Amino acid sequence: METINISEEQIERAKKLYSFKELRGSITKGEGNLRGALGEIIVFDIFTAKGSEINKKSTFDYDLIIDGYKIDVKTKATNYKPIDSFNCSIPAAQKKQKCDYYFFTYITYDYKQCYLAGYKSKESFFKESTFAKEGEIDFGNWKYKSDCYNLRMKNLNKFSKSVRN
Repeated sequence: METINISEEQIERAKKLYSFKELRGSITKGEGNLRGALGEIIVFDIFTAKGSEINKKSTFDYDLIIDGYKIDVKTKATNYKPIDSFNCSIPAAQKKQKCDYYFFTYITYDYKQCYLAGYKSKESFFKESTFAKEGEIDFGNWKYKSDCYNLRMKNLNKFSKSVRN
């Protein structure tokens, strides 16, 4: 898993990315907007530096187009470096998104670091994931805030350090 140190410039760009309070279908009711925008900014910056062709076109269905693929970036908050047993989740309400891949990132609560957990094609994610109902308990006594599909981080494809992933 790659660890990225977050810059103040990236945080400022993320603050300007969205002019609304809450993304439709937001599990955290808008509390994670900055973190989500920051995940998108970091993925954008990484793939720009790698020389990928990127179109920043944020829709309900996807956040970026990288080398012709529609990418939706999913970001969660964390207190520490994620471990392989962490869940990467897609809310059930977003299952109909028209994207090709999901990229999963974790950003620390203090906005200092971003962890690139991995990626999965939409098709593979839903074939391999498990469904959890709102209110069910996951490991660590964490309660699901909405119906969602989950895949353990260990089952994601890892980002490579090459120019093309």
